[in-house]
Amino acid sequence: MSINQTYEIQALSDKVGHFIRIRSLNKAKHFAVYRTFTKRFPDGTEVNAEIKEDIKDILVKSIQKKGITEGFILKFDENDKYSDFVDEKISPEKIRHISGKNEKSFTSTGAKLSSHWPIFYKLNETGFGSIIRATLTLHQVCSSRCQFCSTINRNKKDSTSFEETKEFIEKLYFDQAEYNKKHFSKYNEKYKELTGSDIRLRGLILSGGGQPNLWPHFEKLVEWLSNLDIDIGLITNGFPKNIDDKIYDKFKWIRLSITPEDASPHYVDKKFNLQRIPQNIIHNKNTFFGLSYVYGPWTNEDILKRLSSSIDEWKLDYIRMLTDCNLTRSEQLKSHNVLAEKLYNLSLIDKDGNNKGKIFHQLKFHGTQEEAEELWNDGKCFLQTYNLFWDTTGHETNGKSFCYPCDSVTVLAEENTKQQSKRGFDGNVWGTVTNDKVELLFKEKWKKFFDPRKHCSACLFMKNNKTVKNLANTSLDKLNQIKIDKDLEHINFP
Repeated sequence: MSINQTYEIQALSDKVGHFIRIRSLNKAKHFAVYRTFTKRFPDGTEVNAEIKEDIKDILVKSIQKKGITEGFILKFDENDKYSDFVDEKISPEKIRHISGKNEKSFTSTGAKLSSHWPIFYKLNETGFGSIIRATLTLHQVCSSRCQFCSTINRNKKDSTSFEETKEFIEKLYFDQAEYNKKHFSKYNEKYKELTGSDIRLRGLILSGGGQPNLWPHFEKLVEWLSNLDIDIGLITNGFPKNIDDKIYDKFKWIRLSITPEDASPHYVDKKFNLQRIPQNIIHNKNTFFGLSYVYGPWTNEDILKRLSSSIDEWKLDYIRMLTDCNLTRSEQLKSHNVLAEKLYNLSLIDKDGNNKGKIFHQLKFHGTQEEAEELWNDGKCFLQTYNLFWDTTGHETNGKSFCYPCDSVTVLAEENTKQQSKRGFDGNVWGTVTNDKVELLFKEKWKKFFDPRKHCSACLFMKNNKTVKNLANTSLDKLNQIKIDKDLEHINFP
């Protein structure tokens, strides 16, 4: 069976048990196996349960109706019978959560943007952007099969070369610095006074779409990058044995994504905490090392306890926990509420939602159409003035691929239009410039490539957009009075 000619659904079984197999119908045919689903009861409580024979057909119908994310949430009455009821919506304010130092340091909440305020002063007076942060996918190969994958509709042959990547970075690093010194010296000097750097690329993340350390030129690129004055971050699902572990010493920070335990080939006995972690990462005091975990039907109390135990074993700086961003806003908030209560019951956060240790809950959720209309009155995304995400989708066919204002356009679940997340990049919808013309993002005035009110009303970065808008509309006198929070880490990844 298929959903809108995009996915194939199969209800199957093997020696382990019953499962639902979802396969993308694009030419790469990536797939994920689901062995669990969520049971929701009228009082709002949820139980993550194994898929059994009697529930498979119900799940298939639910997936056809609600899609491959929300279709795995089924409602049951007080007697544990499959039912249907209208559950109450939850507002963000009702969720047990306080945004602390860790969330502000190790995620992109907008809190670090004021540390770069001269570029928004420049934006206000000249209309020109300044790309200080970038994320690259490099290729589309990944060894994991995560149920929440945001790019399951990718083509594994879409990859960039070392030379293309080097040229891309050189434009943002060298050419942008020279351009700002020549054409915007007033703002460049102000930025240099504040940060010690010209206006140029400050932070670069090697991330997924594919797993970055499976890219054939990974070590060569990182060695070259290490000779630049730039902070490098890595987001990966694991550490392949064919890579020299010493290369990881070059990174400012490394974030390991903990996948559902049956989705990764790196997990011995399907236990995330038994995977290989390079010892130099664990013991390197100059590299921040953290985990990211997405809560969903695959989560049980044992996993949460083992996550907590891994902090000391792996000498972690943090563990970020969040919910599946493929959910629509209302479902996402319900999931956040359940996660917060589980963390509270395990004494990992206090009654107000403050993290009590190194585990923190990132309350990340979609925006609304009303927020979009108010925020983007000119129909231009504010993220694209300082940030870009280069994804290689389409590179095999076109020899080039698009940049995007952020990495989360693939999970935009538009509640107002009932649009499911696309789980893949589409340059014709959200693209800005192609990689061979990235200099246009700082050599041409900020312009509208697409209207976020029409295509991004479910934006996950409303706070960041609002912060940029506010900074760009603040007088120089008030900007000069900004007190930079010295306790925040990773300010070059705002």
